[in-house]
Amino acid sequence: MADNDSLLGFIAQRHTIGLEDVATDALCFILSRSPSARQALSDFLKDDCGPLPIAKAQSWMPDAFGAIPDLACYDENDNLVALIESKFWAALTHNQPVTYWQGPPKDRPAVLLFLAPDYRVNEGSLWNELVDRLRDAGHELDPAADRKESLIAARAKCGQRRLMLTSWKLLLDRMAQRSKEDCDPQAHFEIAELQGLAASAIAGDKPQRDENLKRLIADAVKRVRESGWANTDGLTVGQGFDYYGRYLTLAGASAWLGICYKTLEQMPDKPLWLSFYRSKSAASVSVEEIRDRLGDLAEPGLEWYWGEVSVPIDLPAGADRDATLNAIVAQLEDIAKLIDPSGPTYREKRRLPAKTDLPLDRSRHAAVGVGDKVEGMTRVVCWNIARRHQPWRELVAMDADVALLQEAGNPPADVVDDIDTGPMEHWDSHVWNSDWYKDRWPRLFDRWPKIVKLSDRVEVEWFKQISTISEAAADEIAVSGIGTIAAARVTPLESDTEPFIAVSMYARWIMPHVSTGSKFKVGTSDGSAHRIISDLSAFIGDFDPSSHRILAAGDLNMVYGSIPDDPQELTTRDGTVFDRFKTLGMEFMGPQYPGGRQAHPTPHGLPPDTQNVPTFYPTSHQLDYVFASRGFHESIAVCALNSVDDWGSSDHCRLQIDVA
Repeated sequence: MADNDSLLGFIAQRHTIGLEDVATDALCFILSRSPSARQALSDFLKDDCGPLPIAKAQSWMPDAFGAIPDLACYDENDNLVALIESKFWAALTHNQPVTYWQGPPKDRPAVLLFLAPDYRVNEGSLWNELVDRLRDAGHELDPAADRKESLIAARAKCGQRRLMLTSWKLLLDRMAQRSKEDCDPQAHFEIAELQGLAASAIAGDKPQRDENLKRLIADAVKRVRESGWANTDGLTVGQGFDYYGRYLTLAGASAWLGICYKTLEQMPDKPLWLSFYRSKSAASVSVEEIRDRLGDLAEPGLEWYWGEVSVPIDLPAGADRDATLNAIVAQLEDIAKLIDPSGPTYREKRRLPAKTDLPLDRSRHAAVGVGDKVEGMTRVVCWNIARRHQPWRELVAMDADVALLQEAGNPPADVVDDIDTGPMEHWDSHVWNSDWYKDRWPRLFDRWPKIVKLSDRVEVEWFKQISTISEAAADEIAVSGIGTIAAARVTPLESDTEPFIAVSMYARWIMPHVSTGSKFKVGTSDGSAHRIISDLSAFIGDFDPSSHRILAAGDLNMVYGSIPDDPQELTTRDGTVFDRFKTLGMEFMGPQYPGGRQAHPTPHGLPPDTQNVPTFYPTSHQLDYVFASRGFHESIAVCALNSVDDWGSSDHCRLQIDVA
């Protein structure tokens, strides 16, 4: 049977999206039915003590944070001995491998195994990324003792757990060989079907594949346009029988990013090129200037009929799609900096829809667009940046004053001189909480709410987090949740505006207690939200809301104003959160339409007249919100920067908050 000719592969490629899930389910099916397949896996995972005893395999239940490794293996006494995570070309999620590392026991032989394409095992950086993530969370491994073709393994410095990375091909070949030796024709056939599916999925979703390259080109051009280095106005995609690419203006130079199939035949390791060509526009940087500034970067001896200076864009070996895209964008921006050291060249100022004739209480939500900052106004940006680096750069480029961030990791080295993240004590709950959870819940260490100073137009005094006590000092805030809140006092320096309290909110998902037998896959967020409100209420010390100046914004992971059409939905519980804000004198500021683009059609569960605006992709729901003290709210304008061009480089859009 050819690698891509299996019936399972044929059907899965045409009728499913999650091929990793299909492959995992098939592997679980085979292991649960075939003793020879289980024995092959036991032998494959062996250590100095011998084969790992595997008696059964099944899907893994989610942990308290919704982390769901693909497959769990148990011995005859129902002790967990291995967790298996399936990967093709997708990037690691934030749970991987740190949260998964908590599953296998420490005190007896156990394995966390990652399956990936041969290329990612042998040529890529996947192993280094796995080890680095564990090390950053405080889990040290011994040097890889077993580093063979398509197999890498290392033991924890403390305990008997091992981390292993191997290829689909190697593992399935071993299983197929064992089923053949044991005369198990049914298992041998099923493994062959899975081999075909895996080979087909790996070949079909490889970042270097033609269709994936086209998507990478589009996404990369969008990213450099958003960062200010490129412009595509009036320019299109160009394609023919022997080329495909996107025209753009990069740092003032006329350029084309794409694939030349003739060149690809000669240099298969260089599928992507950036080419500069002569333009009739007087504003365009000349080809001679480009050649002079790029120097040795330009590839000599190439005959491109649409360009005269060509630069190969290197794709990292064995990298996942996200890493490949980041590498392309980084190279484009580096080239742009050589052409125009004073750039970025383009600072596109796009406005949101104009104010409408809605009543005054809604029209105040229609804030000015990006770049329209009024003198004396304090601009605050609220953004869940999903622990990515690019959003930090976009924040610096916004000319804002303060950022209320959620899921914020550490900023990249190139922006640390332009921002002030304040003392660690304002965001890291570890400074007040005992370190019992450091090993148990390492995910809590990698994505926090933070308040960041972006300009010298404001003074920021961060509140240090302490545990919940009856009385906190002037520079402290008592917090009841881990990684759900950060607070600071913001004082505008270029106007007579009084200081205000800024709060960044992140309602983490929390799983119900195991005794409930809950079927929630990611838990609920209302518990975290109520903890946030309890902590925030410490800044409310008067019955008159107008005596307070509090601005609270962030990702609440819930939908405002939804209508339950299913008794199992949690909309009533979500509603208690918004009601409680109102009871405390905190006005709901949206953003609401026209302060942002609305979703069409109306998302499921919302009334036809909803004013919600989508803030989270890939859904079209609003999860991010702003609240302000009643009275203070009259001086605040809010909008969601959620148009296609303004969205930014996270899965959440930015909320722009202007304090007059």
